[in-house]
Amino acid sequence: MRTSLLLVCALVSAGLLSGPADARQRNDERQDRREQRQERAQEQRQERVQEQREPRRTEGRRDDRGDRGDRSADAARLAQQRNGGGRVLAVEPEGRGYRVKVLKDGEVRTHHIDVDN
Repeated sequence: MRTSLLLVCALVSAGLLSGPADARQRNDERQDRREQRQERAQEQRQERVQEQREPRRTEGRRDDRGDRGDRSADAARLAQQRNGGGRVLAVEPEGRGYRVKVLKDGEVRTHHIDVDN
């Protein structure tokens, strides 16, 4: 009986002694992860600041739409002139030209603009 009591006491005390070491290790791991997250956040902030400081370089960059972007802008301008002003709502390719919707005085008007113009 006395031996069992000593054995139980030894096991309980061993568990108590190992517990705080495990807790310290977990706390250290949490602290490491927290520091890593903070470092990543700081790096991301620095990258955003750097992006804001640097002007965007558009020279030499080709528009994904090719020269269609220029043509559609020209079609929008021409439709606006034909309409006597107004707001361009949409420019859509249609056949050999563009269909341009223009809003003026609460009325939407549709113009067909040939590419050759």
